[in-house]
Amino acid sequence: MAIGLTIGVAVALTVAAAGLLALLPALPGRLEADDLTGLAALLGDLVARLAGVTTLGFLAGIVAFVPLAEGTPAPSSDRLRRWLVRSAQVWFAASVLMTFANPSFVEGMAIRASFRADAWWLFMTSTTSALAWVASSVVALGIIMVGWWGRSRSAFTIAWFAGATATVFVAVTGSVSVGLGHDFATDTVGLATLASVALCSGAVGALAALDSGRGAAALRRYHRSVPPLLGVAAIGYGIGAWQQLAGVSPLATAYGLPVVAGFGVALLLGVSWLWRLFAERDPDTADWRHPVASVTRDVIVLILGLTSLTAAAYLPPPRFLAPQNIQINYLGYEVNVPATLERLIGLGRPNLLWVVLASAAIGMYAWGVVRAHRRGRRWPVSRSLFWLAGWGLTLYLAVSGLWMYSTAVFSWHMLVHMTVNMMIPVLCVLGAPVSLVYAASRPRLPDELAGAQELLGGLAENRVVRVVLSPPLVWLVYVGSLFLVYFSPLFPWLMRYHWGHQLMLLHFMIAGYAFFALLVGPDRHPWNLPYIVRFALLLSVMPFHAIFAVGIMSAHSVLGEAFYRSIDVAWVGDLLNDQSIAGQVTWFTGEVPALVAVIMLAAQWFRSDSSEAAAADLLADAGETGDELDAYNDMLAELARRDRGEPAKLVQ
Repeated sequence: MAIGLTIGVAVALTVAAAGLLALLPALPGRLEADDLTGLAALLGDLVARLAGVTTLGFLAGIVAFVPLAEGTPAPSSDRLRRWLVRSAQVWFAASVLMTFANPSFVEGMAIRASFRADAWWLFMTSTTSALAWVASSVVALGIIMVGWWGRSRSAFTIAWFAGATATVFVAVTGSVSVGLGHDFATDTVGLATLASVALCSGAVGALAALDSGRGAAALRRYHRSVPPLLGVAAIGYGIGAWQQLAGVSPLATAYGLPVVAGFGVALLLGVSWLWRLFAERDPDTADWRHPVASVTRDVIVLILGLTSLTAAAYLPPPRFLAPQNIQINYLGYEVNVPATLERLIGLGRPNLLWVVLASAAIGMYAWGVVRAHRRGRRWPVSRSLFWLAGWGLTLYLAVSGLWMYSTAVFSWHMLVHMTVNMMIPVLCVLGAPVSLVYAASRPRLPDELAGAQELLGGLAENRVVRVVLSPPLVWLVYVGSLFLVYFSPLFPWLMRYHWGHQLMLLHFMIAGYAFFALLVGPDRHPWNLPYIVRFALLLSVMPFHAIFAVGIMSAHSVLGEAFYRSIDVAWVGDLLNDQSIAGQVTWFTGEVPALVAVIMLAAQWFRSDSSEAAAADLLADAGETGDELDAYNDMLAELARRDRGEPAKLVQ
């Protein structure tokens, strides 16, 4: 009842925000949508947000808040699946509506005009936020199918990650991607959205699973997750609000009202967590007295937080009134100062997303090593050094001038790209992070909640994951992505948006990691290939890298010419000459990681053969022989008989 009333309040506040939006003066030089379109966009967005986090909450409940039940979701998850399908259907309907309402609002047109097929298609190809809502619709539809037919925990895990990614895509293509400093704001709001999705879905999942028989464990798991997720969300949204306010006091603008309300929500969540920690804890049982009421309180506050985020997404921020040039429009900053060696290798404008990813990867790995040692398991120092080298190199690239100039100069872009695509994945793969997870955690009993081992094990056995990680597909993605992205209009289109550039780097790093994990990764892989096949795969990509580098050097037109000419970095000079340098950089930076991979693969092959030979010797010394050794000895005996002219021995 309380949650239903809160949703009613959220709808009323959203209608009020639409009314406030209608009273604001039109932005200079921009068409304004009519009041009905604004109301439809605000309400559709609110419904999509609420239905989305509810859907992800039921997914989280199935994955992380109900007992294992012999490796599959417990019977209590059947009820969650039914509600999952219903909420996903609402999410799908609201997302489809937003593919019409959102671009109509952004382009300043009446919503009825977008229902024409030609207009809708034009919106999809010209408005990135509309494309994000299409992705949200597709993911919601996929989750409906998973809810109908999915039975494995891994399927629901994949569905959760897909839904969270779609939600982040919607967030980073909104107003936060506009103006000076939007590179910082886009990164931090994307991370904050991911944290808030995890927080909201955790609250919904814990509340839905409190009657699963492990309610106390579910509440403890949710309670432990609140401080880090709330901290990331508050800091991320805070940086985004700072960028959007452009120095204007939040109390002096309509946009500031939901910003203030949002930080009030964060404060209430913090107070609720402290109340649960101290006031609601039973000293006799070390448990909470009113778990349902405690989580319900958090869900109510989170609904109000989502309402404030909806309003902030449509009320025009002061940043819209600040003038900007084309470099700021595309990059978020200017690069008019020429690059020098000192500026390239020294500290520059940081890439916040990669700083956070690298810092988190190093910190979590160190924590895993400590846990492994506490469990009495030795962890090789060499693996830690490889992981530290890979992510340390990532951290250096993210804070150096190389990153800042790589967004505007193609030659430096290719240096960063090839490092992220090859050298960093090779080093990180040799760190064996999956094996560390197994070493640092314990297997769970059937009546316990799933842990990291169970989730990773389920993903490794998932048929979709096995197909995605299959050698032909991994090879095709790793090699084909280079040509598909750089020799097509996709490259300049992605470079126009900060989130697009980040997505491109993430894709190439993941593709590189998947490829080298197949070849030299110490972690257990769904496809355990013979070493001769691994060598063949590694050698097979080298000509394609060379062809790619030569293609860049010998091209008679500038790759991404529309983008590079529009940002007009005068000190770069001849773009074709810079592109030729980029091809040379590509060739060189591709050879070094390949050499490292060859050395590691040869060492692993030698070590494997030595281990097999030693095992065979031990069997022979013990008077026992394995099948392969028996066959080898039989072959030698047969050759000796032939040399002596004796008849061949009959095989039984």
